[in-house]
Amino acid sequence: MFFIVEESTTIQWMIIAGISVVVIVAGYFAIKFIVKKVIVKQQILRLLLERKAREIHKKNEALEKSNMIQTRLISIISHDIISPLRFIHISCNHLIEEQSDVSREMQDEMIGEISHTSKELELLSTNIMNWIKYQNENRRMIKEEFDLHQMANQIFGIFQGLARQKNITFKNEVHAGSVLYQYMEPVKIVLYNLILNALNFTEKGCITITGGKTKKGILVKVKDEGKGMTVEQIDNVMSEHFTVSSANVDNRKGHGLGYLIIKDMLRLVDAKFVIKSKRGHGTSVTIFLPSK
Repeated sequence: MFFIVEESTTIQWMIIAGISVVVIVAGYFAIKFIVKKVIVKQQILRLLLERKAREIHKKNEALEKSNMIQTRLISIISHDIISPLRFIHISCNHLIEEQSDVSREMQDEMIGEISHTSKELELLSTNIMNWIKYQNENRRMIKEEFDLHQMANQIFGIFQGLARQKNITFKNEVHAGSVLYQYMEPVKIVLYNLILNALNFTEKGCITITGGKTKKGILVKVKDEGKGMTVEQIDNVMSEHFTVSSANVDNRKGHGLGYLIIKDMLRLVDAKFVIKSKRGHGTSVTIFLPSK
């Protein structure tokens, strides 16, 4: 009878031990599963938070860019649009109200200034529209083949009237047949602004554009015989946060919005540029445009 009780107790303990082991193992795997689930949830939450942080950062960048564009546009409108419009308004009123007291020579001079100022406003407005248009990062662009020599002639044609008024000559020394496979419109806007800047800061002389193919692309240089730039002015232009103002160089327009647009357009076509200049000895800007 004693033996039977001992055997029964042993079996009971073995059963309890077995159940305990099963419970422990089950508990271990359950805890492991729960921990793993918690870790997965934490990872998912972390990824969601990182994605949200990236979205917020992207929105903040877009907002900062929008604010920067607004600030720059306000500066441009304040300095480079309102003042010329005021001049045109005052001059026209003076011609109408004081016509009998103004000599014919003075009238012709005022009309010439009004015409010149109107042209400058037209060119500036075109520049502003081009710049705003390319601020849209989702804008689709297609590469195409175009002749750089012919493009230079077309741009010279746009500025021929202003050049004639200032006794400035143009030279197109781009190699004939320099065909480039690139985004045509951004390249055209860059050359447009380089030549416009050269016109704004050249009183007389020649503006020359040269260019030709290299192994990896095309080099283009626009050189003028104007006032030139100091090292500090060049550093300011090359800076990522240079000030857009009509008073950047000698209280004259040209090196603000023009170079801002040039830098934006060159970034789009993956190109680089270098400025070489000396006060009183003109400026040359060299651009490297990759062919692929």
